[in-house]
Order: sequence, then C-alpha cells, then structure tokens
Amino acid sequence: MSQRSISYSTWTSPHQHQLNAPEHKTGPNFLSALTFPNVLTRCWLARNESGNDDDDDERQTLLSPSATVPSTVTERYGSCIEILHYGTHSCVRLYARKSSAGHPKQLHVIKVLRRSSNAFVRATHRFEQSLSSAVSHPNLLQTLDVLQNDRGETCLVMDYCAGGDLNTLIATSGPLLDASAANCFFKQIMRAVAYLHENAIAHRALKTENILLSARGAVKVADFGDAEWLRDDVTHGIRAESRLRLQLSSLYSPPRKMVGSMPYLAPEELNDCAPVDPRAGDVWAAGLVYMAMRCGRLLWRTPCADDDGGYRAYLWGRQTYDGYPPIEGLEETHCRNVIYAMLHPDPTRRIRASEVLRSEWVYDVRVCDAGEMGQ
Repeated sequence: MSQRSISYSTWTSPHQHQLNAPEHKTGPNFLSALTFPNVLTRCWLARNESGNDDDDDERQTLLSPSATVPSTVTERYGSCIEILHYGTHSCVRLYARKSSAGHPKQLHVIKVLRRSSNAFVRATHRFEQSLSSAVSHPNLLQTLDVLQNDRGETCLVMDYCAGGDLNTLIATSGPLLDASAANCFFKQIMRAVAYLHENAIAHRALKTENILLSARGAVKVADFGDAEWLRDDVTHGIRAESRLRLQLSSLYSPPRKMVGSMPYLAPEELNDCAPVDPRAGDVWAAGLVYMAMRCGRLLWRTPCADDDGGYRAYLWGRQTYDGYPPIEGLEETHCRNVIYAMLHPDPTRRIRASEVLRSEWVYDVRVCDAGEMGQ
C-alpha cells in the first residue's frame, strides 16, 4: 500500500492503523480548560449595525496565549519548512521547531488568515478562529493557539497530522481501501459531524481533502472556514437549544452563501428553492466520502441530472429494482440502506448524522483505539 500500510489484529483485539511515520508530539493544549459555548461567547461577539470593526484586534487576542506570554511565531513554533496550501484569503504552512538531541522535531500546522478590507472576509475569519478553538472532540482538528505574525496576520496553530489526508490515502492505497478501514474512518467522521450538528453547526465543506489522519489512523475533520452556525435552530433536540441558542444568542454569524466542492455538493444547493438546513448537506457529503473510500473515485462531477450523466444514472438507479451499481456493490445490506438514505435527493427525507450513528450497520463498526482517543 505504497508508503502507508494498515494492519489488523485478530477479531477479538482492537485493530490499529499504521499510517506513515509516528506522529510528532505537539505543545500543550492552551485551551483545554475552555468549553465550547464559553469560548464562543467571549470571542464571537455581535457586530454593531454600523459594521465598525475597530475592536477586531481586541477580539482576536482573547483566545491567544500571546496576550499573556509574549512570543513570536518563530520563537514558539520554529520556521516554516513547507507551504501546504495557498488560498485567496489564507495559507496553510508546516512549521518545525528544533528539539533536544535524540528527539524528533516538533511539527505544527499554522493557518495564516490574511488581513482584508472586506467585512465579510473579516467576519468569516473571526468565526473560524472562534469555532476551531472552541470545538472539543477527538475527531475534530482543534486550534491549539492563536497569535499574530510580524505582518499582523492571525495565525491558527494546529496539530500536525502525520498520516496525511484521506484523499491521498485513497489515491495511494492500491485498487480499493480496505472495507474495515473505510468503516472505521467513516464512523469517526460521522461522530465529528454529529457533534457539530448537535451544537447547531454545519461544516459545509466535507470532502476527502479536509479529512486528516494521525499516524495511527485517528480521523481529524479539519477546515471550519465555510462552517455555519444555525442560531435559530430548534429542530435538532434540546441539547442544541439549551447550550447554544440561549447562551450565544448575541453572536454574529457570517451570511450564508453556496460553498463546498462541487462533487460533494448536495443537489438542493443548486436549486432555486426555500433555504434548507445545511446540515443535510453535510450528511450528503459524508455519504460521498464513504463511497470514495469504497470505490476509489468520485461518483459524479456535479449533482445535476441535466449536466452530469453519472448523477442522472444514480437517480435512475434509485428507482429501479437493480439499484445503483456502485452502492449495490457494497457487501452489507444495512450499509447499502444507510448510504441510500444519506444520498436521498430530498434533503427533508435525508437521514441525520445522529441516526447514521444509531443505524444497525454503523453502531456495530469497531473503531480503533487511536480513533476513540483522537491520537
């Protein structure tokens, strides 16, 4: 399996994934004592009607340990050794800090949010900073530190995931990813998605490139740049109502726009209809991520029957006795049923993330120790 290998013990022992080299240790989690709603309350304040952003710097330093421990990015995390991604409003870099003799370098990933005069971009950056710092789940990539570089740009510091991203693993794992490994990864993904959804957050950018892996095979769902907080949510249970809607009612959420990678986009995003709960789009994308793991490819380029023959074939297959061949090729009946339910074209009839976890198929999937602990 190229440079990555996945090995399993006997059925009675917890399985393990070995992906690339052992993961490097990171620095302390400066935010471990802060809870999800408390951090958002402190850092994601409502903008006033005039749109005045004079207090941006004050908001951004609330989370940053640099407010009490003066330090530069270089002093704390070393030097940049690689640019992992270069986008319009941000870039992602790998930093390495020298360690003592006999110990490996300490690696961190730093997402640099560029300064912008655009109010929407600034609001999106503040939201991403607050949310990525506040999440607390073993399968979500959390921001460990926030500070500014010498250009005055906000830097979000995260763990380095030595296993790479799921897209690369699929591309280098031979004909197909092992079904047991795919199921393990999928359950971890759905746990992360369900956690966000229960807290009235839609990720809105789920794809294989945004699903990272530790060296031992723990899933880390990353990139909250397109996430949306549903402040008025009353549809997903008491937990979301009590923890966020009542406590965080004064917070500001960037306006919604169509986001996401086109092959993972839900069909309702392309329709001129009444707004729907964007969490349904996350479930759709997660279903396509699972199929990418099992098929080694994307099922279609765009979820539009008029423009894409692959998607048209899927809609036809759903209505026939023989079904849609890629899904019918999955071994377990319960697995096929869940994937069909996740990829229901009607978002109001699509299964929810919490229901996926409770399904007979996913409930019985064994997750490796690394995935359970997020290590």
